[in-house]
Amino acid sequence: MGVDETTTKLGFPRGELRLILLGFPALGLALAWLLPGAARWATETLPWMPFEGPLTFVAGLDQLWQRALFLAVGVVAGLVVAFIAVAESMKLTLTDDELTVERDDTTHRFARADISAVFPDGKELVVLDRTTRPLIRGEHQAPLAAVAAAFQRHGYPWSKADPHAADFRRWVPHAPELPAEVHVVFAARKEARRRDAKEEARDLTETLGQLGYVVRDHEGQQHWRAVPG
Repeated sequence: MGVDETTTKLGFPRGELRLILLGFPALGLALAWLLPGAARWATETLPWMPFEGPLTFVAGLDQLWQRALFLAVGVVAGLVVAFIAVAESMKLTLTDDELTVERDDTTHRFARADISAVFPDGKELVVLDRTTRPLIRGEHQAPLAAVAAAFQRHGYPWSKADPHAADFRRWVPHAPELPAEVHVVFAARKEARRRDAKEEARDLTETLGQLGYVVRDHEGQQHWRAVPG
């Protein structure tokens, strides 16, 4: 987290970021060190096993240069995982006039005047526009107290919980309160979530927003509310 008089940056705390950038390479190194011995034991002891070919190859890495190269591969793999984790995390930059959100190699900017509410929803941070539609929803890495303090310090409408929580209703297939085309999108989103197709589910959430409905997930069920007006 970074702070000056006019700008606040929120992301991984320095200690956690250091742990990620050092921990994943260290884990890759440890696995690369232990795997040849484990593979050798498996090929010599077990009568049958899956991935026998790759395990036999790893078990045969007994020369010094081979082990050194395998250790280097483990470190590089750990670094790749660490950098992907950091790159895909949500980073926030706040000023008194604008919120900037960086996530998945994309950047979105929102004027403070266009934001009606900011609140935590479980591990996620939600920002609503003036129509109460979500502008952004995603997991935040900074401590919640730091996130709350930053938004309040810059004059954003921070709330401890969703101010529209009482308006949500559980989605029931074919319920008469919703049009048929909306039920089709909800059913497709339910299937996408079952398959853990996160990007597809996010696209369907945006489609529901365009149709005038806000959706949230609670205890494995989809809940909805209509956008006012």
